[in-house]
Amino acid sequence: MAKIRPHLDFGARGRPPLIRVLRGVVLFLCLLVCGYVSVRWGGLLKVREVRIFPTRYVAVEKLTGAILGANILRLNLEPLCREIQSDPRVLGVVTRIRFFYGRVEIEVRERTPVLAVELQGGKKVWVDGEGVILEEAQEARIVGVFLVEGRVPKEVVEAGLAWERLPVLLRERYPKLDFSSGEGVALGTPPAFLGAICQVPEKLGILTKLWRAGLLEGYKAVDLRPNDVVILKRGG
Repeated sequence: MAKIRPHLDFGARGRPPLIRVLRGVVLFLCLLVCGYVSVRWGGLLKVREVRIFPTRYVAVEKLTGAILGANILRLNLEPLCREIQSDPRVLGVVTRIRFFYGRVEIEVRERTPVLAVELQGGKKVWVDGEGVILEEAQEARIVGVFLVEGRVPKEVVEAGLAWERLPVLLRERYPKLDFSSGEGVALGTPPAFLGAICQVPEKLGILTKLWRAGLLEGYKAVDLRPNDVVILKRGG
């Protein structure tokens, strides 16, 4: 009599039916889609904080108004950065998004005022080292300044900074630097004629040496001409 041996297929029994696998995949995809939708369009990842590094010329409300409370995954900062950088007083904008903290950090690098000048027409303004007008000034001792393409020429700024570096007592003697004359730059009363704008820093150095040597005493006017020629006048 033949013996019947049972055939055991553990591999077939260990594998779940195909329908169960498909159900598991569909359920996983549904959960994944629901999670993505709730995170991207829901309120789970909103911007809760906006940190702005000190800014002088850009309104804080402009930086925070369109950001605070927005979905951090859908946040697009490029239009805001372009708008801020369109201001000539701004050098650049750096943004950082701290995803897990719900925080946006904005750093605005702005130009620094270095010199107060009075423009032709009487308006007093602060300018930076490249002559970009930044804001109004209360007073200015550098007068008669002209504009070229909306900026103060850089050589005028350099001349003004050289005047501000004069010794205090010498600057009190010549309290104004005047660019209004077409014949050259002059210091106020008593007059000191410095010639062309590009020569002002050098001429101010010569004037300082004359003053320290006591050679300006008793003279009403000083005319500093090219080739180190100095004319001292007793009459105004």
